[in-house]
Amino acid sequence: MIRSELANKLAAKMNISKQEADRTLLAFINGIMTNLEKDGRVVIQGFGSFRLREYEARIGKKPVTGEPIQIPARKKPVFHASKELNQLINRERTTERPVYVETVQTPVFAA
Repeated sequence: MIRSELANKLAAKMNISKQEADRTLLAFINGIMTNLEKDGRVVIQGFGSFRLREYEARIGKKPVTGEPIQIPARKKPVFHASKELNQLINRERTTERPVYVETVQTPVFAA
């Protein structure tokens, strides 16, 4: 799924325009990126967490020539799925579509 498809689903779910859904999605993504840069960690309860992993400088090789090159130290974002997301992804597949919202059963009265 690409960003525009996600924005379209968000627009349909929230009954808003596609442009507003796209702006909302971009604000959410930019918020994650900004806080990840500033704090090094972003946690979304029930979904997962993003954090920065630091890699030390090292010596690598150019694939074509085999010449050694210096690879500088860097940081990379890493995502860790929450327990709930892992359970959803690894659940047993059934023919029924799962229901994620609690349903309230109405009482049946005898006539």
